[in-house]
Amino acid sequence: MTPNIIIIISDQHNPHVMGCAGNPIVQTPNLDALSRSGVRFRNAYCPYPLCAPSRSGFMSAQYPSDVGVYDNSGSLSFDTPTFAHAFGAAGYEAVLCGRMHFRNPDQFHGFEKRIHADCGGLSAEILGSGYNRTTGQTKYGVQVSGHGETGYRHFDKSVTETACKFIAHRQEGDRPYALVVGYMNPHNPLICGREDFEYYMAQIPPLEPESPEYLNALHPAMKKWRERRGVEDITPEQNRRGLAAYYGLTTELDRYIGQIIDTVQSSSDADNTVIIYTSDHGDMAHEHGMWWKSSFYEGSVGIPLICSGPGHLRENHTEDAIVSLIDVGPTALDIAGADPMPDVSGKSFAPFLQGTPPDWPNEVFAEYIGLLGDQPACMLRTGPWKLNYYSEFDSCQLFNIDQDPEERRDLSNDPRYRDVIQSGLEKIFARWSADDILAQAERQARARALIARCGHSHIPHAIPPFAPDIDEVNEFDFSQLPEDPR
Repeated sequence: MTPNIIIIISDQHNPHVMGCAGNPIVQTPNLDALSRSGVRFRNAYCPYPLCAPSRSGFMSAQYPSDVGVYDNSGSLSFDTPTFAHAFGAAGYEAVLCGRMHFRNPDQFHGFEKRIHADCGGLSAEILGSGYNRTTGQTKYGVQVSGHGETGYRHFDKSVTETACKFIAHRQEGDRPYALVVGYMNPHNPLICGREDFEYYMAQIPPLEPESPEYLNALHPAMKKWRERRGVEDITPEQNRRGLAAYYGLTTELDRYIGQIIDTVQSSSDADNTVIIYTSDHGDMAHEHGMWWKSSFYEGSVGIPLICSGPGHLRENHTEDAIVSLIDVGPTALDIAGADPMPDVSGKSFAPFLQGTPPDWPNEVFAEYIGLLGDQPACMLRTGPWKLNYYSEFDSCQLFNIDQDPEERRDLSNDPRYRDVIQSGLEKIFARWSADDILAQAERQARARALIARCGHSHIPHAIPPFAPDIDEVNEFDFSQLPEDPR
């Protein structure tokens, strides 16, 4: 029987912040149960640690630079095939509910229906007044973390209600569906519910800053990353509050996922529905004393990935194969028995889910073009080795993830690993050019500047964003924030 497919994709979920991933503090009982009923991938990565480019890779099963999406202003072209098109071609009802960060007038990209609008943006009317400068990669977003209400929290609640209604109202004889549920959290602002915040403040011990010795030994690209974002100005107690709020948002997300799982299990399709949970990228969540994304550390470029389908997929298995977010669409299509997408980089890892491991390259690539003055960089994970190349400095970081999962020992200057670095760089430069990509991104930016001037007077085909009427509860006086939060 053709299974229904539900793909739940959150925003900015650190892969280590789940009970099933070994975190001893955070409460994620529903994701833990989903993992027990299916397969959790230990080595899953996004193709680009930033929202819109990573989601373009997710939808298209291609690398962001191959589809021309380089930053959060980029748009997936309307004529780029997505896995939603492929599900529609296979007779599925392809439905999008919530967040996907489409940036152009095409707000469907192959989906037959959008049953809930996107969150729209970072403005005060979406987030609640005062929060609109706490969503980016700025130290103030951590310094004012705590409990309260934001539009992102209301958005996720509304998305859950809409998704559950869609699942519950399915009728016998309906076409199989492929439902993508997009959540905003645990993306900052780091503002969660009071009860969750107080619980985690009582659980998280005092946090220590990184040592001067460690900071002095960092790669220049990472020193620049930290300086531009001001992370050293965040106090240990502010970091602890930020982590408590991040855990609180993750627990709230887990509750919403639990509601979707419960609705599926109460439906007539309970035994014929496959659920996949993932995120567009991670969040450092204070690992290495850092926050947000835009780096190649595991907390940022790594993603949670759990696939569950009792009767369809193996159960209670942790898989070590190295996979990418761009593989999720091809895998879902494979599980559904649909024709594969043509000419894509993503591959189906469905055989791992069914207990028949395929001939697999065990290699993933990720890239990053720049934000806050960062320059093009990329990552190649091959077996135990992670090689990060920074074009601005024409130099690398090298980590053995099997032996050093916390990435504390950069081996790039150790002559014993010269061959590992050389082999990795040859693979990188065979497919990726920092100069070419930067030139393409700059051309795109000039074109967008013209389009933006048009958009100031008229935006065609705009879909109204989700904008709740919030009675705001907050501990901080946001009027005291400086004009430039960086």
